[in-house]
Amino acid sequence: MTANEHTKSQIKITWDSGTGYDFFTSLAVLKDPKKFGIRSAWASGMRARLQPEDRESLDTLLVVAGIPAPWIHSLPEPKDVDHCLGALAQIPASDRLAILANCPACEDEQTAKQQLLLSVAQRGSWTNDELESLRSEYTAKAKLNHPAPDREELKLLLNTWAQAEAFGERVFVALSNYQSVFFKEEEQRIAPKLAHMLTVMQERAEALPTVEFLEEVSHGIRYDDLPMLAELALVPSYWISPFIQIHDLGENRRMWTFGARPVGDSLVPGEPVPDLLRVSLKALADPTRLRILRYIYQQPLTLAELTKRLRLRMPTVIHHLSALRLAGLVSIHVGTRDKGGRQKYGVRSEGLDATLEVLKGFIESDQSLAISETQEEEYHA
Repeated sequence: MTANEHTKSQIKITWDSGTGYDFFTSLAVLKDPKKFGIRSAWASGMRARLQPEDRESLDTLLVVAGIPAPWIHSLPEPKDVDHCLGALAQIPASDRLAILANCPACEDEQTAKQQLLLSVAQRGSWTNDELESLRSEYTAKAKLNHPAPDREELKLLLNTWAQAEAFGERVFVALSNYQSVFFKEEEQRIAPKLAHMLTVMQERAEALPTVEFLEEVSHGIRYDDLPMLAELALVPSYWISPFIQIHDLGENRRMWTFGARPVGDSLVPGEPVPDLLRVSLKALADPTRLRILRYIYQQPLTLAELTKRLRLRMPTVIHHLSALRLAGLVSIHVGTRDKGGRQKYGVRSEGLDATLEVLKGFIESDQSLAISETQEEEYHA
């Protein structure tokens, strides 16, 4: 039995969908548009539709709870925004933060960090010892491209949990207002595309071996062998493209929300140039990134190996790799423990092919030469 056959026999792939996932994901994209290759001016314009206190509440939600995908997954169908907000309204304000942050109700299932935060919420205060305990835990798990939060961010985290009930009230109002002033219209635009991509990827899952399928659905994460999971839940997301987000569902179960925006689409309504084309050409215009692609085309390389060949600082190389990953041009090779477990980077040939195909289609398309007046108005608004 091959490694892939063994993995396929062990992992149960399930599916979920709903615009509720993109509702919360869009908050993160609009807050940090550069990371997702989105025009900052447009993102700022969308955020400006909200009152300052609502923006502050939603930004704080991302810091203290992240994207509540496990909670959405637990809800009954349909998992659209109105049903998510309806379910949140039924939760007492004092419990909303714990629910959105995916804190288990059973104490035996809670991590040390979750127990600390729930204790802060119950008391309505925190101590310097608890601050230092949190700082130590985050520092121990920090990575070069995912640094630990600073003291001010940790204070915001603890202050929010200390006022959990008041925050539960504020964040519900902010989420409701966000749906009203922006996302309700966006939901109508993306819902049919999510349904279509769900069907497409389900068909691909049947046609491909598991390892190859997960490389495709993740836009380039290539496993030597997959971890032994009992279940992997897959959820299409229009806003997260071309990335994936990994969430823990407990009991050896994981969830991937995966990028499912069609290659010819743009996240900004009315944008005449597809996102893939704009981001890819920008990435390829940098000589250092072209050198990286040439090196990793010859053989996959680790971050340390790339840094040595380029004679650049590691954070600089990470910045360039992030741009190439955003453009879908780099694959990430995840090794098994018996091979050292080192992560390597290679060229994603499918990404290069897609860039050339979209470029050719855009240049040859009549629509690229004659954008409708409505599209122009939406784009320049």
